[in-house]
Amino acid sequence: MTDEFDEIEPGRRSGAHRQDSSAQSNVGAIALVIILALVAVLLVVAAINIITSSMKDPEDNVADSGSDKTASASPSPSESEVSVADSDLKVDVLNGSGVSGVAKKFSEAVEEKGWGIGQVGNYSTGLSVSTVYYSDESNKSQAKMVADALGIEATEASTDFDADITVVICSDIAERGPEPSEGGSGEGDSAEGGADSGSAGATDNNG
Repeated sequence: MTDEFDEIEPGRRSGAHRQDSSAQSNVGAIALVIILALVAVLLVVAAINIITSSMKDPEDNVADSGSDKTASASPSPSESEVSVADSDLKVDVLNGSGVSGVAKKFSEAVEEKGWGIGQVGNYSTGLSVSTVYYSDESNKSQAKMVADALGIEATEASTDFDADITVVICSDIAERGPEPSEGGSGEGDSAEGGADSGSAGATDNNG
């Protein structure tokens, strides 16, 4: 028994040709796997970044912000107590007590402590309480140091004087002389209205 394939004429091809569809399917599957793998890698990297950020120790940020606040909150020399005399500051020493030689005696004590000496002379005032005046708020701590060094209790801001710091010696300590204060210097209230203390100018005759 013969069929049509047994009777093929010479030079004639007969029959059906099937393409290899499985090879194409494999290529498509591989490409899809590669794409999915890349997407998965990107997702994993993003997830790791998010987790790393969320797991960062919050105390690090607190420490950083705390150090910044500490640095900004550190007082400047004008706001804190100082312990060294500023030789660049000029200190006038005025005798308002009427006792001869007082200004010279106190100015020598000021100079020995390290401050620069400006004007030394007599001063006319109706006050009886010695006071150390400072012309600028930045000199407040230095004025307190001068007051402590001389045994003066009152310090006060005043624009009545040209020097950085001005010491007005009155009758309360004129006879006693310059002595370190044990209780520290006070504030302007003890100066008995120091803004009006300068009723007359100083005379440079070494008091």
